Amino acid sequence: MTYLYLLALLPLGIILSMSADWVVKATSFFAKKFKIQSFLIGFLLLGVATTIPEMFVAFQSIQDGVPQLSIGNLLGGSILLLSFVMGVSALFLGRIILNHGMTLLDIGMSSLVVAAPALALWDGKLTRIEGFVLVGVYLLHVILISKEQHVVDHIEHHAKHVRHAGHGALMLGGGLLLLGVTSRSIVFIAEYLSHQWSLSPFVIGLFIVTLGTNLPEITLVVQAILSKKRDIAFGDVLGSAVINTPLLGIVCIAAPFSVPDHLRMRTTLILLAAVSAFFWWAASTKKDVNRKEGVVLLLAYGVFIFIEAMNI
Repeated sequence: MTYLYLLALLPLGIILSMSADWVVKATSFFAKKFKIQSFLIGFLLLGVATTIPEMFVAFQSIQDGVPQLSIGNLLGGSILLLSFVMGVSALFLGRIILNHGMTLLDIGMSSLVVAAPALALWDGKLTRIEGFVLVGVYLLHVILISKEQHVVDHIEHHAKHVRHAGHGALMLGGGLLLLGVTSRSIVFIAEYLSHQWSLSPFVIGLFIVTLGTNLPEITLVVQAILSKKRDIAFGDVLGSAVINTPLLGIVCIAAPFSVPDHLRMRTTLILLAAVSAFFWWAASTKKDVNRKEGVVLLLAYGVFIFIEAMNI
């Protein structure tokens, strides 16, 4: 029965990804229809829409009294995206390009935002003040980055998949409903596995739940490798890692918490900061990541898995 629950996470992750895609398309359609011109509003709109899987899992885990599950999911997601996803992509493609006109400031700020939870969580506690700080760091990042045209292009790309307002409303409502049901099922299974395997919710979120909530980014990488496109939207993968920080802030604003074994968690935090720093160093020269740098990132993820497995 335990392994059936584990296998069920894959189709649930696919449904979660599909539902989020519906919401993104519908949101983009209505943003275009109502002529949202503000870059800040548009960027926040897309940022929230594209991270809906993590958001629903976060709120469901808070409701169930296991915020550590969401913390593991968010931290694990950031490490997965910057090390494994970027590393595998660079290894197979030889070089990946952070497109959409990203500047050195964009890359540096993004890396800083991804690493911010390492400092906030170091003492094993997250207060509401720290939650507001994490959200504030992200908002500062939004103000400073240069992605006006990217927001417009992104909205245009997704909006064209919606035929009319009724279609958009149906996609939005259906997507939100499926997201609610699916995220509830994922959190239920995660809690079940945590009890059955005598593992903390943090560890389950770190390795298992994060695979389901980051399926869109993993799918993007598979498509890039198969089509050999080095300039596919890897800037969006970085953006998905960045958005985990304000989500973590929202979690602790809603439900401040302490991690029981925070000394054990410090390994994860150190690796998060180290991967963020190396990624910034690798990408800041030519706004790309080459094969050698990808191998280092991939090895970092291997070290992460090994150390966490030894601590179980």
